[in-house]
Amino acid sequence: MMNVIIADDELLMRIGLKSMIDWEEQGFQIIGEAANGKEALEIARIQPPDLIITDIKMPVMDGLALIREASEFLESCQYVILSCLDEFQFAKEALRLGAVDYLIKSDIKQHQLLEVLDVVRKRLHKSSSRNDKNIFPEQYKEGISYIKETLFKELFSGFRKEEEVIHLRESLRITLIQGPMVLVKLKVDRFDDIRKKYVEQDEKLLRYAVVNILEEIIPRKWQKEIIIENSAEYLLIMNIVAANESLPREDLNKLFEKILLAMTDFLNISFSIGVSSLAPGFSGLKLAYGEADAALRNHFFEGESKIIYFEASNGTNERGRNSYSLSREEETNFRLMVDNGGEGTTAYMEQLKKRLYSDGVSEEDIRKMYMRILSLITSCFPSTPEFPEGGYTPYEQLLKEENLEGLHQLVLQFLQQCLQHNKSLNEWPQSYAELASAIIKAQFAEDLSLQIVASQINVNPSYLSRVFKQETGVNFVNALTRVRIETAQYYLRTTRYKVYEIADKVGYRNTAYFSKLFKKVTGITPDEYRG
Repeated sequence: MMNVIIADDELLMRIGLKSMIDWEEQGFQIIGEAANGKEALEIARIQPPDLIITDIKMPVMDGLALIREASEFLESCQYVILSCLDEFQFAKEALRLGAVDYLIKSDIKQHQLLEVLDVVRKRLHKSSSRNDKNIFPEQYKEGISYIKETLFKELFSGFRKEEEVIHLRESLRITLIQGPMVLVKLKVDRFDDIRKKYVEQDEKLLRYAVVNILEEIIPRKWQKEIIIENSAEYLLIMNIVAANESLPREDLNKLFEKILLAMTDFLNISFSIGVSSLAPGFSGLKLAYGEADAALRNHFFEGESKIIYFEASNGTNERGRNSYSLSREEETNFRLMVDNGGEGTTAYMEQLKKRLYSDGVSEEDIRKMYMRILSLITSCFPSTPEFPEGGYTPYEQLLKEENLEGLHQLVLQFLQQCLQHNKSLNEWPQSYAELASAIIKAQFAEDLSLQIVASQINVNPSYLSRVFKQETGVNFVNALTRVRIETAQYYLRTTRYKVYEIADKVGYRNTAYFSKLFKKVTGITPDEYRG
């Protein structure tokens, strides 16, 4: 039986996860739950878990800090992240820290949780068998390559000084010499799709192949070190003979283009490349690492297979100085275009994309913008296309998409799918508003909501809300309240039921709330009305 700790500051979320599946039937037992990362760590130190399911944002200690600290003493523990749609940047960081997967809190399905647990189970079994067969002996970690990579990573983080690197240079066989350097960060495009082709063992082969290609392509005259950050990201540090204290971009571009071509030819993989400004020596590599990373982040705006240089004065390195959101008028006009068969939406979306890019809007705000547009599209149709079991929803696809053009195309594609899907739907004999009104009259005494009614007539809740208001002149909640209060008035006039009994009969379990609502609607209390 594998031990599980659930960490989330929302009690209902913890209860929901525990009751969603039969954990013991799946081979897992929940040994503890915590409201923050600190409590989870205390439990883990007493009884080590095999799996920690943690929310990203929590008080006292968040999920990312929990993973970092737990990883120091839990060697084989697996992590699954709970996140909201607007926390994608934290979810990505968690995946970089080694999390198995993430689940969107507002949309966790039973089958999704079971699929994630299946991945965790396989990883734990694989890790156990490796330890038994001693595939990764401790001597490997003590190898020169491992120590060298650790040294550089600590230098980037500020935990090592230039003098220490120079002192260890010969013993660790570091080929770089003190002098002008450039740091280059290479990232595999769409790595989530690439990794599906590899099991974990094969990822080692992928890393080995990438490093070999870099070793072969880069001329020997370039003093260099190659550092593997993870299977998706690689660092290349090279000495540079600089004229006028500037990078020889023409020579570098030729080299990078050769690398990109070789990666495509041999591995069928594309890379994005971020390049730092010129560093004076080992002491400048910490800053150079940040510059290369900042340059690489702009591949969201520039697209795949691009070589992006860090430019301190370039606005693309200062994204986020402006924000943008659709006005109510823009949302209304967009819905009208969608309702009109999508006419004009492509041109409008193209203009919006250019505006977001030119105005320097951040990646996070752009993603939120496209998610808002996706929700507008969804609200314009009675139903949306079904996606294959195990496939990603449109919202998940937007979260995983790596560049602006990809987001743009995903939304346009989803709009076309919705238009085609709804053309094929059979017409209902009644309108959706009429069907909803009939359900209200029949089931008002039950626990009724817009979402429940929408599921009964198989229609999108946002769409139902909109057409209900258009056809009846009132919103769903007001219509339901009116039926309940009118029925309560009837009971008060014609029966001797107590007020609390009447409240229960019309769908209100809280008598005080019923009385307050009754007075708000009628102007008097239930007792006054009966009198």
